[in-house]
Amino acid sequence: MNPIMLETSQMLRNHPILNEKQSYKLKYINILEYFIRKYSANDAWANQTLKLYIKKVLGNEDNYQYRNFNLQRDSKPALATKFRIFKFFTYRYCLIIDCIFICAYEDKDKGEQIFAELSSIYRKRYQKKIRQVFDSLYDRSDSVEGIEQIQYLKTCWDQNRAFTGDKPIKVIVTANMSAGKSTLLNAFVGKKVNKTQNDACTAKIHYILNKPYDDGFCYELDHLLELDADYKTLMEDNSDNRSSVIMVGSFFRTVGTKAKRIWFIDTPGVNSSQDISHREIAEKTICSTDADLLIYLLNGENIGTDDDRKHLLFILENYHGKIIFVVNKLDRFRKKEDSVTATLETVISDLSNMGFEAPAVVPVSSYAAYLAKMSIFAEPLDEDEQDEFDRMSKKMKKKEYQFGNYYPDHIQSNVRVRREDENYQLLLHSGLPYLENIIYNMR
Repeated sequence: MNPIMLETSQMLRNHPILNEKQSYKLKYINILEYFIRKYSANDAWANQTLKLYIKKVLGNEDNYQYRNFNLQRDSKPALATKFRIFKFFTYRYCLIIDCIFICAYEDKDKGEQIFAELSSIYRKRYQKKIRQVFDSLYDRSDSVEGIEQIQYLKTCWDQNRAFTGDKPIKVIVTANMSAGKSTLLNAFVGKKVNKTQNDACTAKIHYILNKPYDDGFCYELDHLLELDADYKTLMEDNSDNRSSVIMVGSFFRTVGTKAKRIWFIDTPGVNSSQDISHREIAEKTICSTDADLLIYLLNGENIGTDDDRKHLLFILENYHGKIIFVVNKLDRFRKKEDSVTATLETVISDLSNMGFEAPAVVPVSSYAAYLAKMSIFAEPLDEDEQDEFDRMSKKMKKKEYQFGNYYPDHIQSNVRVRREDENYQLLLHSGLPYLENIIYNMR
């Protein structure tokens, strides 16, 4: 399977076939499986995408069983012209897009083989338009505006191709344990895709990849590929995965920011006392990855530890790209005992003394950002999370804890979130939209 498919959104949410009768859907899925068996039998993406189609189109995998299929004989009912609202309406053009998407998204040669077989069952008067549809998949200059039935699928296809055609922005995220790294990554995504318990973490590199639009599915490649990964799947590492990598594909929920092709590369906490391999894997990844940015996350409640100093010196010596030092958990400060401003100044001073030149230091409350996004995007909060949401909303109305105010003026002016309700205000005060603005505008 080509890993780029983990950055590709599905085309199922408004698929035209969803409005058909069950008997017709069964025949359509049967044709898709025929092509998958013939052209992509051993491809995990194709087989798992077929499962999604069965689940979404038919509602239940138990409602479907593949039967011995003959393309010339058995495809006719699914491809027949259907009269509907004074228009002749067919799914022949949808089928070519689905087959190519599932079996040959990045392989035009294979796509040509599928096209040749599929087009052979149609009458000659249809073949010119079918060719037009096929050519438009690999060349956006070919217009298919006159083919009404495929506009949703073609829009999805074009968004996917434009997105995966961009060069990814690669962001390494590193920290010592307890800094809140997993919570920060969950806040970037807008839902929980990373474990947050220190004792549950393993010595794996997690690639968390954005998708161009929200298709309602979260992918995970952890030895096995799962294209509809639930919470349990995401939180439990597969013991059969002998590699050092787990990959997750999910649409990153942002507010006021256009989707960009971004890879967050999550390294293990480097100060694990239980497993030295965590440090070794993190350091190897930092040295070998051609990253656009490194985010070093610091625990604002525990600044200046020996563990941080040791890891920072390693970064200073071995990483020579752009770095942002993000100070987390400042929302836990008590006004009469702690100072956000003084803490940020201390961090800047310490980093400068270590040898970092003009270090960029910004604050964030990753947990506040995570809870705010969960609420904005209508994800349920449990009782404890709701209590924390209420506490943070109240506390972060105070000027000192409005972390967006600590970002440079030009970044503040770029953030366009202006809604006044509590969810959006908490997200703004968390500082995360300003950090996202920096990342999303690196290119």
